[in-house]
Amino acid sequence: MLHTSVHPRYRFILWLAVQKRLATVDRLLKLGITVPTDCIFCRHSIETFNHLFFECPIAKSLWTKLCLWLGHKRNIGDWEFELKWISKKAKSRAGINGIICCVFAMTVALILRERNKGRFEDSKYDEHQICKEIVLHIHVRGKHNRKWRELLQKLHWIP
Repeated sequence: MLHTSVHPRYRFILWLAVQKRLATVDRLLKLGITVPTDCIFCRHSIETFNHLFFECPIAKSLWTKLCLWLGHKRNIGDWEFELKWISKKAKSRAGINGIICCVFAMTVALILRERNKGRFEDSKYDEHQICKEIVLHIHVRGKHNRKWRELLQKLHWIP
């Protein structure tokens, strides 16, 4: 899933996520750092790694929307379930799977970014804007990737 088509910035965040080394509230509490425990998105649960990545209805909604955009209508599971699914996709050489891996890495990185913005800058989460950012990034990267060009022409610009 650390596909070569994934931008290094997103690849690094995904690598940290796979190692479960991101500074989520549950990890900070284990290190003795006191922080507010509410999920910045849904405000109903404690922010754990698993909650932040795909158990939170807000994060799940974003990933569902992007999967639908890529032509995959599926039930979104927890972190381990999604990691297994994306790992299978990453092993394939098909162009669409490279796009899916890139979108997954960006989704993880942007969920973390938006969480940090909400927690430290009091910023508001905008799912539509994040989707636009991911789609634009994919289309720009696709201009330089022969396999992706044809596939991207079949996809809508905005999920």
